Amino acid sequence: MTSAARKSLPFLIPLILFAVLAGFGFFGLYGTLTGSRSAGQLPSVLVGRDAPALPGSALSPQRAQGLDAFAGQPVLVNFMASWCAPCRAEVPALDLLSKEVAIIAIAYKDKPEDTQRFLDQFGDPYEAVWMDFDGDAGRRWGVYGVPETFVIDQHGKVVLRHAGPVFSDVIETEIRPALEALK
Repeated sequence: MTSAARKSLPFLIPLILFAVLAGFGFFGLYGTLTGSRSAGQLPSVLVGRDAPALPGSALSPQRAQGLDAFAGQPVLVNFMASWCAPCRAEVPALDLLSKEVAIIAIAYKDKPEDTQRFLDQFGDPYEAVWMDFDGDAGRRWGVYGVPETFVIDQHGKVVLRHAGPVFSDVIETEIRPALEALK
């Protein structure tokens, strides 16, 4: 190996590693943007199992309905947060969906005053609102981030998990078919 080749070797190794990492990043981003890869495809170990417990604190006593209050009927559990921009964008679709099925919100790592301000400003499609101050409920539910929505059947079992905002296409292709299958 020549002296010039030995001098350029320490420079080339980080450059090659950077190129490999940039390639992985590019293909991951490309897959997400084109729809061939989505966060909603991440598996959930909860599907087919009993829904985990809701957090211990509700936004207010009037908003403290638990899953047992909806026994015998399907319900959606929506992890959201006031600081989450996609959560704001999904409110109109959730509002439409709330006419068909009860929706429980879990405000993930949020403050009650911020959650209430969010509901006042963007809309309130929720039957109940629970506060997950420290993210413990999110960990029990296997939440990767907000928003995430779970369809719970009339027996309290998780039948579907959707990661990401709920829009009309998600309602038509994922949530409504899951609800129809429960009838």
